[in-house]
Amino acid sequence: MVNSVVLIIRKSFTLGLAILICISVFRFVLGRYLDFWLAITQSGIGFIIKILFLMGVGFYLSLCIYVLSFAHNSAEYDENAIIVLGCGLEEDGTPAPTLKNRLDGCLKYFDKNPDCYVVVTGGYSRFNNTTEASAMKKYLTEKGVPADRILTDEGATNTKENFQNSVKLLKEKGISTDNICYVTNSFHIYRRGVYADMCGFEKITAISVKTDAAVFIPAVLREVCGVLRMKVFGY
Repeated sequence: MVNSVVLIIRKSFTLGLAILICISVFRFVLGRYLDFWLAITQSGIGFIIKILFLMGVGFYLSLCIYVLSFAHNSAEYDENAIIVLGCGLEEDGTPAPTLKNRLDGCLKYFDKNPDCYVVVTGGYSRFNNTTEASAMKKYLTEKGVPADRILTDEGATNTKENFQNSVKLLKEKGISTDNICYVTNSFHIYRRGVYADMCGFEKITAISVKTDAAVFIPAVLREVCGVLRMKVFGY
């Protein structure tokens, strides 16, 4: 609960944080009135609700494990381009810590494959101060990546659009999409790979970067909701 409050004060409220707060409140109430809950769930409708609840929790945790099982690097360092997915900016227009981790992962990749192109993709942040893509390009060029090697998509508003717009940029530049890499956080690897397949990438690999401990759990909780939405609605 304290962790969630601190993150909210830092203006990074997300669905994952909302879920974490609900879990914290539920655990407090459950612990405070444990005898009462045990009594009403011994039989009848209360017992059925308890079993359904435990099955739901088990399913959710299993999905968390499944999503995280994809959290590994598969890059071969000979890809034609690397895509950096947007992830939010600070109030001053600089990359937020999670996005900075992705950009640093891109820089390490570029050191090993300097002939590749870099695609930075992301629209306006929640502060509406600048686009994620322009902030990412500025960060990378300041770290030594040539500006003419960076392709910029400032229109994407979600992950699927990140990949759709990246395909267009690459094709307009005459770059084949049959060998592309993308960089994102460990918990994002699975769903981003599915979207990449949907958008027509023939072969795509991934770079998994670390996630700050303070935001890891809410990020995973939020990502599982995203995976469920994708499975149900297809986006």
